[in-house]
Amino acid sequence: MKMRKFLQNKLWRDKAPQLMENMGSVIHIKELSDEEYSHILGLKLLEEAEEVAAAQSSEERMSELADLYEVIDSLMALYKIDKDEVLISQEKKRSQRGGFVERKYVTIAEHPEGSFGESYCLAQKKKYPEIID
Repeated sequence: MKMRKFLQNKLWRDKAPQLMENMGSVIHIKELSDEEYSHILGLKLLEEAEEVAAAQSSEERMSELADLYEVIDSLMALYKIDKDEVLISQEKKRSQRGGFVERKYVTIAEHPEGSFGESYCLAQKKKYPEIID
């Protein structure tokens, strides 16, 4: 049987290689170091977040959110972060700064010179370019 090769270079779920091999595929696997795993999980987090944003149906959105949660759980395990502590931190931020339910989309922020807001934006110039009138 003729085989066709496809470059992957991505993190797969643990059981997926065996499932594919059971169907006749040949899967080439590299075990990652902690440093490589951390980097790849970061990329996977972005990939899954993009897939959530692109989802077209409730069913697809739920499936992609499940994948996103799996990556988050893996990151917490790698860094030995307790899920309950994350939830406590989330609730603390929500009580101090609110959540996102009010849908406040900020188009422009004007900050006084020397303020926290100014220094925050200046530290991330690509993300928050200054508007010169």
